[in-house]
Amino acid sequence: MTPDVAEKLRDARDFYALTKGVLALCEPFGPVHAFRFVHSPGAASVACFIELALPKQQPALARALGTRTLSGSVCLEVPVRKDFGSHGKVVALASPATSFEPRLPQTGAAQAASSQASG
Repeated sequence: MTPDVAEKLRDARDFYALTKGVLALCEPFGPVHAFRFVHSPGAASVACFIELALPKQQPALARALGTRTLSGSVCLEVPVRKDFGSHGKVVALASPATSFEPRLPQTGAAQAASSQASG
């Protein structure tokens, strides 16, 4: 990654700020079709995979960012602060409603205690 790209993205404190920064860097190369972030808290980095609406522009974007393409996506590893993401709100995704209640298999002693309690 080039030093000026690192400078523009290093102050991102959450995914919202990082998204704005990445989209701003991609703007001169056309619309973004898709992008994905993978946060690695232990490594204090976020991997970003960017796909442009115009695939022919991806090599130019990769050169401008000082990075490479991987499987049709421009890959960018952004170093982030150790507290990255801790300032924003956490949103829980709704789980599908099911009547299934997961249970762990019981050992022989636990089965005996369970059958005595219900019997």
